[in-house]
Amino acid sequence: MVDGCFAGCLVGTSFGALGALYWKSEKGFYRGRALTRQLTDAPEHLRPGPLLHPFKAQHLDVVQEPMSPSQPDSPRHPREPRGFKRRVSGKFSMNENKVVEQKVVLAMVGLPARGKSYISKAIVRYLNFVGCPTKLFNAGNLRRSSGRSGVDANFFDSSNESAKQLRDAMAMECVDQLLAFLDKEGRATAVGILDATNTTLERRRKVKERVLAHAGIRLIFLESLCDDDAILRNNYDLKLGNEDYVGMNAENALHDFLERVDQYALVYEPVEDKECSDRCGYIKLINAGEKLICCRCRSKDDEYGVVRYIVGLMSSINLGKRCIMLAMVGETEHDRMGILGGDSALTAAGKQHAAALARFVAEREEAAGKPMLVMCGTLTRHLQTVEALKAIRPGQRPRKVLKLQRLNELCAGELDSLTYQDLKEFYPEEFAARQRDKLNYRYPGVGGESYQDVLFRLSFLVLRLEQIIGNVLIVCDKAVCRVLLAYYRGVKNEDMPYLEARPGVMTFERSHIGFTEDYVHKLGMNPNPNTTGSCAELQSCV
Repeated sequence: MVDGCFAGCLVGTSFGALGALYWKSEKGFYRGRALTRQLTDAPEHLRPGPLLHPFKAQHLDVVQEPMSPSQPDSPRHPREPRGFKRRVSGKFSMNENKVVEQKVVLAMVGLPARGKSYISKAIVRYLNFVGCPTKLFNAGNLRRSSGRSGVDANFFDSSNESAKQLRDAMAMECVDQLLAFLDKEGRATAVGILDATNTTLERRRKVKERVLAHAGIRLIFLESLCDDDAILRNNYDLKLGNEDYVGMNAENALHDFLERVDQYALVYEPVEDKECSDRCGYIKLINAGEKLICCRCRSKDDEYGVVRYIVGLMSSINLGKRCIMLAMVGETEHDRMGILGGDSALTAAGKQHAAALARFVAEREEAAGKPMLVMCGTLTRHLQTVEALKAIRPGQRPRKVLKLQRLNELCAGELDSLTYQDLKEFYPEEFAARQRDKLNYRYPGVGGESYQDVLFRLSFLVLRLEQIIGNVLIVCDKAVCRVLLAYYRGVKNEDMPYLEARPGVMTFERSHIGFTEDYVHKLGMNPNPNTTGSCAELQSCV
């Protein structure tokens, strides 16, 4: 049994292999810089472990030599990369890895409005983000798509035998679709999630028989239990927004929904240890993270298995109302001059943007009645931006600010502090390589990163964000903003480097489907007014 208070410990220890989770590609194992280097001076729990990938990685030690221009006979560019606030090593390596191939079925269990759909969508979003193909199969959506939306509570009455048979048939159809998805993924690790109530022992027995008839597939029941009135009231309000209650009076809708819950509660049977086996276990989430119980979730080949990632996420998740806000820093001196990276200060326009952001934060805090948590990187532009947020009006509580190196911008390595023209003229091959594959291209030289590297270091941050109760403002740069946008929008990682990171504040409100995006906070100005000429062209290098 793992109590919710140990969530931070789980995040620190169970996720050592996180950076090695990459999805299957039609091209097979990625070649080049993208997946062949990791920092050896990182803490032990942050170093990469085995790949969840159908191909065996080769052991290699790479000693990074100084980068020379693409033309052998051309003189080296005189501009040396400026000092950068990042602890790095000149030697990179990747351990020889055992291939991890797992197929996992995650079957949700619980009464309606216990957060099952939110939890299942959070797992899909997180596992796809870190590179494990994951898909959700919802029995309720299948019922509604078959023309049975808007059914009343009588449909869920256990004594209604015809309705019961129909519900079971649709659940088994979902299981068959799920198994077909896992089979289609071939040898890659993949997870399918069955989002249904599965409240009776009989239903779970049918699911178990259908799933375990396929060799090599593990089944985990994930049960969400809740008796917290505040959480339930919030979940009821969110649930009334689904298609079953479109156009219905709110009071009548709530009455019908509570009757539906009562029908399920009459026959509810919690998951027990006797249902477990070598290939079947369970996770119990109580009151949205207050307590976490696991049974048979580990196996002899599960040292770096995907179930551990699910357990770690469950130790972090909460169902409380909250808003995640993303705000890019304003214009810097390097932006104005069209220089890539570096650690320059804000311009006058950038400082005006920071002041506008401070006013926005003060308004949101006044409406919420409490201060929000602010997170930022450790570069000069981040510190100057949050400095403007420190002005506290009389009577306000102090605002917490977390300065995290994980939130620093993607590092261009040896190409840091070059102009757009420098890159095109002296490093045309590097420039072209990144244009071809922005996701996996890693900048050369000490500390050079790819979007995959930024994803890796932010994978730990998103777990921390799942833990936080209350509103959060994240002050960041473009690449970091794109990675976080990809997570909260649930878009494919391949599209991550091309997402539009808009000026102003982008907000993500917790909803029954995950997070609902709202972009209405432009702060009255463009944080980076120099969007023409070389500065605009330089954005393709980020």
